[in-house]
Amino acid sequence: MNSLAALQDSFQRYVLHGQAEVEASVAPSARGDRMRRLALYRDGYRLRLIEALAADYEGLQALMGEEAFRAACLAYVEATPSAFRNVRWYGAGLADFLAAQLPWLQSPALAELARFEWELTLAFDAPDARAVTFEQMAALPPHAWSSLALELHPSVRLLALRSNAAEIRRAHSAQRPLPESVLVDDPRDWLIWRRELEPYFLPLAPAEGWALRAAQDGATFPELCEGLCRWTQRQDAPAQAAALLRGWVDRQLIGAVRCADQ
Repeated sequence: MNSLAALQDSFQRYVLHGQAEVEASVAPSARGDRMRRLALYRDGYRLRLIEALAADYEGLQALMGEEAFRAACLAYVEATPSAFRNVRWYGAGLADFLAAQLPWLQSPALAELARFEWELTLAFDAPDARAVTFEQMAALPPHAWSSLALELHPSVRLLALRSNAAEIRRAHSAQRPLPESVLVDDPRDWLIWRRELEPYFLPLAPAEGWALRAAQDGATFPELCEGLCRWTQRQDAPAQAAALLRGWVDRQLIGAVRCADQ
């Protein structure tokens, strides 16, 4: 090796891909042959990443079983070398991997559970922010409501699920027997958010799921009222929108409000 950089590059190729040209740069030792000593690093790299994945996907590990989960994670590690300085973010692509690779793509509930659990971690790690209070909403002048738009709290996540991933994760967290994974034809919206230091998740009725997504996309309060006419009479839509908004405020889902004169 001509330089430290070349040596490091050679060692990385061995750890990631098993290319063994680095062996010639390893000094002999009475503790074991060169390749056995190198294998400690190669195997340790994989074990550490699998441990990180197990911490993020504990429900998925419980559903699959430890051996099957480990096999799926090892395949993910081989296909996805870490590009992160912080191992916390390494598991971001696991759901997409399971959804695209045999044999796991044949069980789409696995990818959904992985996606659900990853969103839980994102909600937990989201930036801190104050939530809008009921008193602040009540203090808004009447003219503000004609252009009022909402900014959701940074921890809020919306996820459409066809499986019972949330029930599986809830059962695991409560240390109860896991239900069998099932899929339905029509997806259902789920709300995930953090309140104080605890992540929560909740199923949403179709009208509320639509309204939260619309609010997330910048819809004004009048636009929410208009859209809710799909589920209620026009004269009742403002009251339904107000009731939904009150529930969002009570759950601390609203991070800020905007209107045209602000």
